[in-house]
Amino acid sequence: MKLIKILSIILIASLSLSAASKTDLAEKAQLKKMWKAQAKAAWKVTKGITDKELIKWMDDDKDFILVDVREPDEVAAGTIMAMEFKAIPRGMVAPKVGKAGALRPNQTVVFYCKSGIRSAYVAKELQEYYGFKNVYFLKGGIMNWIKQGHEIHGKLGELVISK
Repeated sequence: MKLIKILSIILIASLSLSAASKTDLAEKAQLKKMWKAQAKAAWKVTKGITDKELIKWMDDDKDFILVDVREPDEVAAGTIMAMEFKAIPRGMVAPKVGKAGALRPNQTVVFYCKSGIRSAYVAKELQEYYGFKNVYFLKGGIMNWIKQGHEIHGKLGELVISK
């Protein structure tokens, strides 16, 4: 009899977990759909820059700041380096504007992230709420940068992944 009770409890628990995981999957799918819709909206109102354009800016010594808006653990894996570079997680960019002085509305700023979604959000936010005029996001983010065979820099030095 005890075995039947234990098995019943296990069965009920597994059914509850199964229902919860289906709910979680549905919620995640809904969030992903919403995230993509918001990204498309941000891409429409912000200026994107390609990897080739960014390299040209670097080669021409254009005056701009390159800002990595990924999380610290992502940044630790490797970054795109420029003459002026900052790593500021997406959620911390707005507090760094203005009085903190890390970013100013008259500067040209290129944001990048893993795929170009977070960086487009940041560029859009700075345009709309802080009056930035010259903000860009790197199209395709660092993943496209790597895919195109450009170097990244990490704690162990330079890394280039061939096409």
